[in-house]
Amino acid sequence: MTVRYEILVPGSSLAFEGGFFGISSIVLVEAGGKRALFDCGHGTTRRLLREGLAARGLALDDIDLLVFSHGHFDHVLNLDLFPNAPILMSRDERDYVETPFEDDPATPRYLPALLSDRDVQLIDGEAEILPGVTAFPTPGHAPGHISLELAAADGPVVLAADALKTAREALSGIPDMEIDPQKRGKAAIREVLRRGKVIVPGHHPTLFKDEDGNLSWSDLQEMPLLIR
Repeated sequence: MTVRYEILVPGSSLAFEGGFFGISSIVLVEAGGKRALFDCGHGTTRRLLREGLAARGLALDDIDLLVFSHGHFDHVLNLDLFPNAPILMSRDERDYVETPFEDDPATPRYLPALLSDRDVQLIDGEAEILPGVTAFPTPGHAPGHISLELAAADGPVVLAADALKTAREALSGIPDMEIDPQKRGKAAIREVLRRGKVIVPGHHPTLFKDEDGNLSWSDLQEMPLLIR
């Protein structure tokens, strides 16, 4: 079973003093006759998401499923664009967003209210969520974080989200912004690298792994800045 995927919004790690833009990757996954979005971004990427779907001849209602890697604001707050789509996330993350750690700067405290009237489907551990699409636990950046492994003709593709945000994390093995007292972020990075021949990070262009395990990437992170 070969799965199709397209990056609708490329992730970026660009930041400024005192904050960051929160441009996380949004990926369209097509498998088993279903269209799913892996994460859906927030206000900063709302227009880019709409335009990405429209460029592919898709309307908002054409999305059958939202899959949340975790509950951080830059990955989930466009959920209102897809009011009829079920939401899939890990049970651990769904439980966590009810009572986030006090020093967690990225999980909206109002997220439970946004989820309360939605069809939220929960998974435990590793699970095939669509034909050829396997969700697997990658806690560390968030306690209930999940990533996706896609069956592809040239080898497995891993949509890592923030289990592996940047090339720096991939090369160093050291996670940035680890909101997990159990410190499982390093293990999550190793698991993503072990599984994926192609890896789509949460905030960096796509990574490619050769037969010797060396990583490369060809795209640049670009952001034209407009002063209004």
